[in-house]
Amino acid sequence: MMAVRVVGSVNVDIVAQVERIPAPGETVLARSVERLAGGKGANQAVAAARMGAETAMIGAVGDDEAGGWMRAQLAEAGVDVAGLGTLAGAQTGTAYIAVDDAGENQIIVAAGANAQVSVPVVAAGGVLLAQLEVPIDALAPAFAEAGRLRMLNAAPPVAEARRLFGDVDVLIVNQHELAIFLDLPATPRTVEEALVARGLIGRPDQVVVVTLGAGGALAVWADRHLHVPAMPVVPIDTIGAGDCFCGALAAQLDAGIALEAALPVANAAAALCTQVRGAAPAMPTRAAVDAFVAQAATEHAHPIKNPDLACLS
Repeated sequence: MMAVRVVGSVNVDIVAQVERIPAPGETVLARSVERLAGGKGANQAVAAARMGAETAMIGAVGDDEAGGWMRAQLAEAGVDVAGLGTLAGAQTGTAYIAVDDAGENQIIVAAGANAQVSVPVVAAGGVLLAQLEVPIDALAPAFAEAGRLRMLNAAPPVAEARRLFGDVDVLIVNQHELAIFLDLPATPRTVEEALVARGLIGRPDQVVVVTLGAGGALAVWADRHLHVPAMPVVPIDTIGAGDCFCGALAAQLDAGIALEAALPVANAAAALCTQVRGAAPAMPTRAAVDAFVAQAATEHAHPIKNPDLACLS
């Protein structure tokens, strides 16, 4: 095991619980409002740390109260915050989130200090994990350097990010992001449709991982693919589930676990994440994931308990 270094956004999440997501022009009343730690970078860093990886956060917050609060939240979760800068006069990134009774969400993000992130020289070895809520120009030099496993969660989907893909070893997208990057007329809904992800592969040693929500995860190589079904759960809150998957996967790969064996564990972590409200606070510990996986098997859980039962072709 070496280290997972996460380059990405750090946000304060303002989360409102609503009966339903408002339609355009509609006002709905919230039952409650909470302030929680969030940001795709912070979420993924917390997920990796709670899965047992030595984890460092590289990003920026403002010199406001929220920035100090986020720094403390990350440190408390076991994340090294030495690489988290404080920018004078900047506001800490903020996300305004509505979550409905079905666990679905709608999010508006004010980037704040995240828009000014600069990435220092990243030590060789371990895993570099990034997302697209920070400037792409800041990410490019780090991804251009070899000597580490380079993972990119290409979210939110920014067209300019395509220039990074050639330097990525593990590219993670969901169905909607896949459709945008490949300019598809419709969002892939099935495993067979999602195999178009092969169109994002530029090197024979690259892999694209497509997260399919309740459909699990699909890993696509140039010459084969692996589909791992999701653990069956009834979600309470889906905020952060994708980030949980990314961080948990990075932790497994950093520990030297093969992608084929790491995917079921990341799926299990993401499923557990949906059972708790919030993003970073919902990231499960390795012990919780192990206990979840060890529960009595169901037909749908078999690929989690025995990765050999997953569909490999």
